[in-house]
Amino acid sequence: MTPRTKIAVKLLASHIFLSAGLVIAAVFVRNCDFLLVPVAQTVLLLVYFAGYWEFFGLRFKNIYFVSLEMVLATVLVRKLIYGFSGEINLYLLPILSILQAIMLVQLVKVLIVIFNKDKLFMNIEFPFRGGTYLITDGGNSRISRLMNYHYYSPAHRKNKTNLSMLYATDIVRLSDREPLWLPRENGGYPVFGENVYSPVDGRILKTVNDIADNKPFEEDFPYNTGNTVVIRKDDYYFLLGHLKEGSIVVKEGDLVKANDLIGTAGNSGWTERPHIHIQQIRSDSEKYWTGTGVEIRFRGQTLVKNRLIRN
Repeated sequence: MTPRTKIAVKLLASHIFLSAGLVIAAVFVRNCDFLLVPVAQTVLLLVYFAGYWEFFGLRFKNIYFVSLEMVLATVLVRKLIYGFSGEINLYLLPILSILQAIMLVQLVKVLIVIFNKDKLFMNIEFPFRGGTYLITDGGNSRISRLMNYHYYSPAHRKNKTNLSMLYATDIVRLSDREPLWLPRENGGYPVFGENVYSPVDGRILKTVNDIADNKPFEEDFPYNTGNTVVIRKDDYYFLLGHLKEGSIVVKEGDLVKANDLIGTAGNSGWTERPHIHIQQIRSDSEKYWTGTGVEIRFRGQTLVKNRLIRN
């Protein structure tokens, strides 16, 4: 099975088959139906808030979610009127109870990430112009790995870079033609080749501009942020990664202002598909990878997973 096929199977299993299967079970299974309905609802909410919907399209996401919610609402109303079955399976009961407890904890964490406001934050200018963009990972990754995988990523923990990635954020552009189902070439992703602008004022500390762009969903990506720009201002370091090979137009030592052109989005470094990776780090030294990630906001809103940005 190719890496692309594995990703497709995981997406379909976690986003479609799991939630739809639980809703169908809530309709037809009589044993422990008083638990099946809330379990299905909780999982559906988790998939809605924390799913990777860039590949299915937001129109599909909304239609799919509303359709399953209508089915669940109908089931709940019928059971409230006519009563739950009362049948209990002693094997199914503990499994559903544990599953519901775990899912509820995860849902609470997801909601905390969405509404949490850190005391230390940085307002930025958005790095793209003239389109609709989606945050695919963002928010406090120590609270919920479903909303932002960076802090708990085994690779980042192994390399001790995960604390600096506490609020690391990944961004893609949405296509005008939905859905966007795992294109095989970089050019099939709307964000590839998009101009990237500086989100902050500062001095260019580092640039990397010579790393070849990957083919989407191939194996053996190098562990780095690919073609990268790091902007320093006092003890804060703003990093933009996965830029397109040879596209960076600034050089080390340059002073830049927010909204200055930096380069274009690519697919270089440790990345499966075109996007850009941004993170703000607070560090006492130029060893910024050992610093602490800082919350990123745009127009007063934290950049959390599945937030839409029209800019």
